[in-house]
Amino acid sequence: MADLLYDLLSPALSPDSRSPPPDSVALEYLASLAAQPLEQLETVEPQTLAQSSHSILLSLQGLSQRSHKTIISSSESHASLGRALPALATSISDLKAVIPKLDDAAVRFSTTYHKSADNELLKTRKTALLLSRNVERVVDLLDLPILLSSTIATSSSSLTANYASALDLNNHIRRLHTLHPDSSLVSSVAHQADEAMQLMAKNLIASLRTPNLKLTAALRTISWLKRVAPDLNPSGNIRQNGAGDNDGLGALFLICRLSTLMNMLQALEPLRELADKERLRQQQNPPTSGSWSGGQQTERYLKRYIEIFREQSFAIKRISPSVEGAVHAGRADPLQSMPSMLSTFPLHIIEMLVETLRTYLPSVRDQASRDSLLTQVLYCAGSLGRLGGDFGILLASLDLGENLEDEWVEIVRRHRLMAGRLESIPFDLLKTRVQQSGTHSIRSAVREIARSPNAVAAFWRGTVPSALRTGMGSAIYFTTLNTIRQQASALTAQSQLQSHNQHNRPSSSALPKLSNTTNLLSGAFARAFAGFILMPLTVIKVRYESSMYSYASVIGAAHDIYRTERIPGFFAGFGATAMRDAPYAGLYVVSYEQFKKRLGQIYGPGENHRRLPVRAPWPAPRVPSYRTRFDAVKTRIQLQPHVYRNMFHACQMMVTREGVRSLYDGLALRMTRKALSSALAWMMYEELIRRAEATWQRDTGGHGV
Repeated sequence: MADLLYDLLSPALSPDSRSPPPDSVALEYLASLAAQPLEQLETVEPQTLAQSSHSILLSLQGLSQRSHKTIISSSESHASLGRALPALATSISDLKAVIPKLDDAAVRFSTTYHKSADNELLKTRKTALLLSRNVERVVDLLDLPILLSSTIATSSSSLTANYASALDLNNHIRRLHTLHPDSSLVSSVAHQADEAMQLMAKNLIASLRTPNLKLTAALRTISWLKRVAPDLNPSGNIRQNGAGDNDGLGALFLICRLSTLMNMLQALEPLRELADKERLRQQQNPPTSGSWSGGQQTERYLKRYIEIFREQSFAIKRISPSVEGAVHAGRADPLQSMPSMLSTFPLHIIEMLVETLRTYLPSVRDQASRDSLLTQVLYCAGSLGRLGGDFGILLASLDLGENLEDEWVEIVRRHRLMAGRLESIPFDLLKTRVQQSGTHSIRSAVREIARSPNAVAAFWRGTVPSALRTGMGSAIYFTTLNTIRQQASALTAQSQLQSHNQHNRPSSSALPKLSNTTNLLSGAFARAFAGFILMPLTVIKVRYESSMYSYASVIGAAHDIYRTERIPGFFAGFGATAMRDAPYAGLYVVSYEQFKKRLGQIYGPGENHRRLPVRAPWPAPRVPSYRTRFDAVKTRIQLQPHVYRNMFHACQMMVTREGVRSLYDGLALRMTRKALSSALAWMMYEELIRRAEATWQRDTGGHGV
């Protein structure tokens, strides 16, 4: 029905010959119209259509009000679409024309930059990529010369130079250069390493010129130079002139030590100028016959000159054989005919000394000063004589003026007499010799003393100052200690009660009973006080025991010390002496009383208590063995106060040059001597106190005060 109505009405709706296809909405509406009665179609349907039209109109108005901007924009876009589509078509046409060209370019790029192709840009890029992946390794390689230079600088500035790390770094760089000889980077690093090693060689050679070079430091430096400077290392090559080319390091060592000696002697230039002026003045105004005045400036210059010459020449002669042994170790050459340079080196330096004496010694007019200088020269000759370089006979050729033979004979006789003069007990003498030399060997010290002209007497050299120091020191120490302990006992109620009960029970000691702290402080103070009072005798005793000084008498020694160093010279090393003796004495008294107490409990009241003071002191000297380090320091300061300025400076120099072991030189000798002397001293002291108290009680009828 709806279809028929649609066909009937379609010509009226569309005047065209072709009618549009039926719409489902229109067909549905026509079907609803056909179902309604005619009256309803005439009355209700027009109203319904009018209402629907009005509703649609309102909806369109609301929509246009709400979305008019969007509609306008859509309209404009729709209008521009007509212009964009032709442009798009044109672009597509151009793209179709360009695509073949792009394809040709891509094919050409792929062919040109293929991995199998040989292209410089590609190689450069590969190199850059390889460098970026290994940038850390390259940076480490570039840092090797800087690290090597800093290691060398650090080792050179430290007190104990150690170039082992620098040598390891240099070996690593050499190994890299061997593995990569064509690398310019590795070659540059190797070149910088060579410059750093040249600086290290300069530092090592400069270290051989230090004034107080020791054997261990010299051997260590020579061993490093053998690795750093292989050109100086013995190679066994023989030159055309027959001279061996295997003594470079030995010659270098002698040259450095000779340069050091010359520099130290040149430092005496102000004194030499004064001596020259004095010599010229004496030549212009000759002294009267028999006059021995004048020459004070020349004496000062010669004394310092001979002292420097003796120290340096002895050190050179003593160290050089060991250096040559280290240089030629494992390189025996039976064809070598040239003698060692060391065999002729002493002649050169001795000629320097003899020429200086020949020039300046006649200016010294004072007989005592001349004798002192000649004795010093003879001692210098004796020191070198122990190493095969005695030049004492050459001094007979010096022009000393009139009565040359008599004066020379007298000087030699006096020198031989002083060499065999008594001094101290063997233990104390050996301890001083070991501590002064730094050789750490008792056997070498005994061998050196045994080579003296009067070996038996040399072991007992300096009995007078040693006896004075020991006797007066014991008296002052025990008097001070007894006074302090008695005063401390009087201030302590418990000590007073114990002292009151001492007459009612047997005791192992006549001394008052005090606390450990009081015993420690009293012993330390008494020992420090006694050490200060006896410091002059201690300095004189140590210098007598040393082989560095030769004094004819105690008064002469005191006069020489006062003339050269004044009053402070008699108290040299007091700080180290106090640090050695005060803690030791305090701990000694504490341990002494404790051991007596323990032994008294073991033996009981019925035991013979006179044995206890003998047995008690034996463990005490072994308790504070640390004191020996201060004993070695004290000896060095008292022997060479101009070299070792104070205790801390002496410790630093000894540890730096000779190691920590040098602080304990003479430990066994001192412990043995102190054990014997302490046991005897305390036994005699307590026995004398006991007998004095017994006599006093007998005289007073057995009643205390």
